[in-house]
Amino acid sequence: MRVIARIAFASVVLGFAGAALAQQPGPSIMYKNLEYRFGIIFPSQAQPMARDVTYTTKDGATVPARQFFIEEGAGRYTVTVVQFESGRAEDRRAVEHAAEVLRRRGEVRFQAYADYDPGIPGRQLNIFEPGGRQLRASVYMYDRRLYITEANAEPGDVAAIQFEQSIMLLDEDGGDVDREGLELVLAFIGSLFGRILP
Repeated sequence: MRVIARIAFASVVLGFAGAALAQQPGPSIMYKNLEYRFGIIFPSQAQPMARDVTYTTKDGATVPARQFFIEEGAGRYTVTVVQFESGRAEDRRAVEHAAEVLRRRGEVRFQAYADYDPGIPGRQLNIFEPGGRQLRASVYMYDRRLYITEANAEPGDVAAIQFEQSIMLLDEDGGDVDREGLELVLAFIGSLFGRILP
């Protein structure tokens, strides 16, 4: 499922390349955080701001979390990483609870189970909030870390699509835990460029 989502993302990015370049002053780059073990494409070359927050679990307990965010124009792009000290390394119930909290924010237009890789549970959501804003979000859990991405922007914002779809979960060496999917996506992009470029 994640491989299909990544191939779809690559198609969208290539299809909207002109629009994306018109909207952004410079190329986006992958931000990697080795301590919190994720990578993502923020819609700016600036480093995201970070702050400590608390997260409320399904059982009502509060646990520490770290939030990374950028405000760009009218959009806000956030990654929240919740570190659990105990429990399952990959817990679908924790993923579903985070998705339920997101669903309360508006009208759900799309939602899907979207495992990052087999055994790494995930959800993707597209929600229209009151006032017409669009929330593109994803939730994944890997190695006792819950990752929640939120791109809150105008409907159809290319940077929001790119942000939500670009999340990478990293191993302790900084590599994508979904190596097979990454290699498939890179091969797909290479084949597209091979057809476009002489």
